[in-house]
Amino acid sequence: MTPSANHDLVLVGGGHSHALALRMLAMKPVPGVRITLVSPDALSAYSGMLPGLIAGHYSLTDTHVDLYRLCIATGTRFIRAAVTTICSAERRLTLDDGSTLEYDWLSLDVGATPNLQPVGEDHPDIVPVKPVASFHQRWQQWRDGDSPLAVVGAGAGGTEMALAIAESQRREGRHTPLSLISGGILLPSYPESVRRRMRRYLDDYGIQLREHTRVEQREGTLYANDAPLNASRVLWCTGVRGTRVIANSDLDCDEKGFVHVQATLQSRSDNRVFAAGDCAAFPDTLPKAGVYAVRQAKVLAHNLRAAITGQPLQVYHPQKHFLSLLSAGGKQAVASRGGALSAAGHWVWRWKDRIDRAFMNKFGDQLPTMTPPPADPDTLHCAGCGAKVGSGALHDALRDLQPHIREGIDAGVDAADDAAIIRWADNQRLVQSLDFFPAFIDEPFLFGRVAALHSLSDLYAMNATPHSALANVTLPWHHPKLQGRDLQRLMAGAVKELNAAGCTLVGGHTIEGPQMAAGFTVNGQADPQQLWHKGGAREGDRLLLTKPLGSGVQLAAMMQKDKLHGPWLEATLDHLLISNRIAQQVMQDVPVHACTDVTGFGLLGHLHEICQQSHVAMAIDTDSIPLLPGTLSLIEKGVSSTLNEANRNVLMHCDTQQVAEPLLTILCDPQTAGGLLFSIPEEALPQALTLLREAAVNASEIGKVLVKNGESTRDIVLH
Repeated sequence: MTPSANHDLVLVGGGHSHALALRMLAMKPVPGVRITLVSPDALSAYSGMLPGLIAGHYSLTDTHVDLYRLCIATGTRFIRAAVTTICSAERRLTLDDGSTLEYDWLSLDVGATPNLQPVGEDHPDIVPVKPVASFHQRWQQWRDGDSPLAVVGAGAGGTEMALAIAESQRREGRHTPLSLISGGILLPSYPESVRRRMRRYLDDYGIQLREHTRVEQREGTLYANDAPLNASRVLWCTGVRGTRVIANSDLDCDEKGFVHVQATLQSRSDNRVFAAGDCAAFPDTLPKAGVYAVRQAKVLAHNLRAAITGQPLQVYHPQKHFLSLLSAGGKQAVASRGGALSAAGHWVWRWKDRIDRAFMNKFGDQLPTMTPPPADPDTLHCAGCGAKVGSGALHDALRDLQPHIREGIDAGVDAADDAAIIRWADNQRLVQSLDFFPAFIDEPFLFGRVAALHSLSDLYAMNATPHSALANVTLPWHHPKLQGRDLQRLMAGAVKELNAAGCTLVGGHTIEGPQMAAGFTVNGQADPQQLWHKGGAREGDRLLLTKPLGSGVQLAAMMQKDKLHGPWLEATLDHLLISNRIAQQVMQDVPVHACTDVTGFGLLGHLHEICQQSHVAMAIDTDSIPLLPGTLSLIEKGVSSTLNEANRNVLMHCDTQQVAEPLLTILCDPQTAGGLLFSIPEEALPQALTLLREAAVNASEIGKVLVKNGESTRDIVLH
């Protein structure tokens, strides 16, 4: 059951301060507060281990916080999107998916972006190290090649990165010329003893150090001082400015675009907005370093809680001295803590490795168990018509929706009538379906999109054209203000997909309940001669599946924080958002004997329905069935959907002797917004596969149709 909430706290950015603050807030939840994290990336890089990742000492999962897992463990909503504008006057964010998100309290930890003004914003030879969240992906696309390479910026980050690149090349047996370029001296904020040790490591790797050298662009050519730069690949590690989202805000910022904050981390222009990490401009200027962001997390968590509950806020006091551990390419490092003393060697690297891994373990096995905030004893929830969402919240949520208006609809959601009025074309068939299910993820916009696509899929499976839809929505027991926000985002997501399908939202019904749920009654029109049915499959037909299996397993893993793996879940959600309309439209030029969509009964359940309706049998090549990433691994760890056991009743109609148990779980896995399953003539197979792949539908041939043996109860042979 979703705890009742009265206020929305939105955290933008998955940096170090926010990741740690979420853990702290989860250990002592604020009553009546719902927390949402918004980030364009599902993995958040830990900057302290990024050089080790480039050098080859760590894997991607070793060095990145899995934000999906963190949010589920801490009871936080996660929205994978970028914020494009901030309007603090209206407490509203605009996201890059076109949706909006309102808040009561806001915290920003969005890092910084490189200042590329000297070399141009889009020079093809330059890759900026920031934002670090997406750096590894950019580096992987750019790293190969034998041309000279330069790292610009000889602070801690640039120096560590140059040594990491050299170590990576050493491991791969490559000897690409590499230089480290500084506008001043090497490691200007470090003692001479540290500079001396790091110069030695640079020399050992053959890295050319160029100090007092300015890199700039002149008429498309990169220059180092007055000579062309001898490097066709440049890693930019110097100079930062505020991100675009801060620029597109009404917050008070400094000349570089960072948010002016008080010592309490509150914005100077709006005390309901906080900022931490690199995006914050403090009264006393601080270096843009992760060690400060980590220390700010405790103050940020305390002050967010205190501000919301009306308690005194704490002042953030930056540490004057801190332990610095610089990695030096191989498994060696240099340590210092102010003053002139330093140490170096493999033992220092092991020390740094233990500290870094301990930090990352906070977001792995040591994730806290969420304690639900106390319920409001004065809040009672009615049943019957008393469970309807209030008219004010309903009006506010639907006010800005712009549903596609289809010809022939006389009264829809824009009218105040009690029911929709629809004119229907002559000689056409009304194709109607209804789907409704609880939310599998606590993100209304995403859930609304998937719920609409799932409902529309039944029309596509019948080869009908979507016409109109009625919504049926359950909203959690929250303050009407929050319910209105949830309904607005859910319906905005749904209307996005309905409009893309040319389907008009004509009305609906909302009630309150223990958890969010949604579904749609969808109407479609079709020529009766062009309808697809489950009956009609013929001997010799080939079976095509347009989406991979495994969504039931992946969504079940969300309920077990130790099993969830963010990149697998992200891939699953991406597949759920692929509309079956694409495959339906492509197959208009192909003879289709039978079709269905693969949803709750699992692949075998829907195959069996075709067998029953068409009076045929089938042979399925299990090696050809596409799977979502990580699905088999999750099953081997014991993850499965609660519906899987009921779906296994179909196995009495299958020959399963040659199939391993984990694969049977996959074949019975209930799918949300699954793909279409086609039975087509064998001679049409090449054309169908070509057309589908040209439309970016990665369809797979998974088997063929056989003559049914009247004496056998087993319709499906698996091999």
